[in-house]
Amino acid sequence: MKFVIRNNAKIANKYLRFAKWKIYKLSEKYEDWIYSEIHINKESASPEYYSAVIKLGIPGPDIIVSAQSSDLKKLWSVLSSKIKRQVTEISKRRK
Repeated sequence: MKFVIRNNAKIANKYLRFAKWKIYKLSEKYEDWIYSEIHINKESASPEYYSAVIKLGIPGPDIIVSAQSSDLKKLWSVLSSKIKRQVTEISKRRK
């Protein structure tokens, strides 16, 4: 699987590695993934507020999930739960 990361917020690499690891673990469970794109933006500077959009390339329509949060760990956990829900819905429709 190919990863594309666009880090416009200039966050630390450890958070990017964590996000990549979370997506990779999910891709092992659901095997049809071709690529994933992660776009991270900083919405505000005073209280740091981040927005992330993840696009997953699968056969058929792509999955796009997005979330916003001030805590990066919470942001990744929300995104991973949204991805799980979307992928299970699509896999149920295919069967």
